[in-house]
Amino acid sequence: MLSDVLSAEELAVLDALAKETIAPVVPPPHVRAQVLAQIARTPQLDERVPGPDESRTVRADEGRWVDVAPGVRTKKLTKDARRNTMTCLLELAPQSILPAHDHKGAEESYVVRGSCHIGGVALAAGDFHQVDAGSHHGDVVASADGCLLLITVDLADVA
Repeated sequence: MLSDVLSAEELAVLDALAKETIAPVVPPPHVRAQVLAQIARTPQLDERVPGPDESRTVRADEGRWVDVAPGVRTKKLTKDARRNTMTCLLELAPQSILPAHDHKGAEESYVVRGSCHIGGVALAAGDFHQVDAGSHHGDVVASADGCLLLITVDLADVA
C-alpha cells in the first residue's frame, strides 16, 4: 500500500526539481498589488504592550554605566524587590579582571558577546553559568575580545 504522505527527502527532491524546471513568473501589477494589500490588512503579530506599571524597557543607549574595576563596568537594567534580585549588564574590556568574590545570594550569568573565564570555567557567547548562594568563585577574566554578560544577582550582593 502506498502512503499518501511524502517523506522530507521526497519533498526536498521535488522542491529541487521544481526549482530546476519551472521558470519564475512575475505577477501582473494588479495581482501583486492585491497580494500586498491583503498582507497589509492581515495582522502580522500581536503588537500590544503591557502598560508602564506592568513592564520596563531600557534601550541600548539608555541607563548609566558605572565603573566597578579597571576596564569593568556595569549598567543596572532592573531591580525586582519581590524576587530580591537585580539584573544588569557587566562589560569587561579585553583582558580586564573583576576580582574574585563571594556570593550571599545566587548569581546567574549569560554571555551576550565575547568570552571570559569565571574562576576555572571558560565561557563563550551563548553560554550560561549559575552559582548558588554562599558560593565563591575566582576572578572573572575577559578574553582578548572582551566580554558582555547579562547577570541576575541577589540584592544582598549589590548592597
